[in-house]
Amino acid sequence: MTEAVEQFRATPVALNIRELPVNTAKIIGHLTRGEVIQKLAESSDGYWIKHKTHGVEGWSSKKFLEKLVEVPPTGGALPWMAIAEKEKGVIEIPGKENSPRVVEYLKTVTNIGPTWTSVDETPWCSAFVNWCVEKAGYAGTKSALSTSWLKWGKATTKPVKGCLAVFQREGGGGHVGFFIEEVPTYTEIYVKVLGGNQEHADTQIGEVNEKHYRKSKLLGYRIPSNYVPSST
Repeated sequence: MTEAVEQFRATPVALNIRELPVNTAKIIGHLTRGEVIQKLAESSDGYWIKHKTHGVEGWSSKKFLEKLVEVPPTGGALPWMAIAEKEKGVIEIPGKENSPRVVEYLKTVTNIGPTWTSVDETPWCSAFVNWCVEKAGYAGTKSALSTSWLKWGKATTKPVKGCLAVFQREGGGGHVGFFIEEVPTYTEIYVKVLGGNQEHADTQIGEVNEKHYRKSKLLGYRIPSNYVPSST
């Protein structure tokens, strides 16, 4: 099985290609806005991407390169889904103790203070999504608000496995998780979601699991804005 090729798109009007992965290295070429490159290597500090473009092999700053997400083939899933699957069963610890893993999720958000990011009773569905997306190498929202994902990527009416499903919760508030499938019933359609801070069926304690939500409460599906056609 061959390793998937990572692709990036240049975002500035002109982006330097340097001989070495440092700002003081010789400039040996340029990328223009919208040009797509394939990653050959990444610098040890994670700040530079090596590529070969226009016959020139060199390094460009990762800060100005937007990672492209491939549309998964039929039956496939977005890249962060495999990461989320492995987190199933992570659960809050009742009482004064806190789940180290849930606290790790919460550290990915920046719009709440340290007191809130250190306790697993803090609503963490959006933190879980941010953590998974970032672990896959992509940018999230950095927000603990589930509705922040309504401004991420772009809307779609044709969800794919792993895209974001944002809901209005019963009784107020919101929720976000990764779409799995729509399940029609006699009365209405339900959306099966893999997410964090979803109540355990027996204990009602928040955990990472799969759960069904009413589609009538759906606020929107979101997919990455930088999708590229899959070569698979």
